[in-house]
Amino acid sequence: MLVGMLSFWQSFAQTGIGTTTPDASAKLDISSTSKGFLVPRMSSTQKTSVTSPANGLLIYQTDAPTGFYVNTGTSSSAVWLRLNSDWTKSGNDISFSTGNVSLTGNLTGGNIVTSKLSGFVSNVSTETGGRTIATADNGMILRYTGTTAATFTLPSAGTLPEGFNCMVLQASTGQITFGGAIINNRNSFTKTAGQFAITTVMYVGGIYIVSGEMSN
Repeated sequence: MLVGMLSFWQSFAQTGIGTTTPDASAKLDISSTSKGFLVPRMSSTQKTSVTSPANGLLIYQTDAPTGFYVNTGTSSSAVWLRLNSDWTKSGNDISFSTGNVSLTGNLTGGNIVTSKLSGFVSNVSTETGGRTIATADNGMILRYTGTTAATFTLPSAGTLPEGFNCMVLQASTGQITFGGAIINNRNSFTKTAGQFAITTVMYVGGIYIVSGEMSN
């Protein structure tokens, strides 16, 4: 009787669908050369409405961004991770051809002479009149093409993020005056020096430093 029970248990240790010899490492082995395995399909809203999703739960999301999602969190705090093939790997290199890559942490790399970022340039915004410097200008080149004087206003301290910096180019004859918040530089200058003058605006340590080819 005991031997029979053990034989019965061993025969059902793995389950095979489409095969009478399921792999010993698999609890469920589905075998087919003409059909696939279809997981539950649902929208993003339906996905996030799943009650107490188990860690490892897999679904296919039908609305954007479409793809397979797995819960890498817990049943009480789900973290849905998209399993995508947008990245192309070749050896030690990975590439991404469309869309944007976003970071919430720090981007780090080697601190040696040969370390570099390639293919990156600053965006240029052509200005024809005075304006207020904004957070979106971080890393920008503001190219002023006006022929009359204009004021570039600096917002109050704390408005721009720490480490903000942008470059201002007086591309024509119109001189630029920096107004608004208090600015700091070695000579207390507040204006660009003349046509083709380049000035850098930085917000560091809670103060604005505006320096470069300047005058009064």
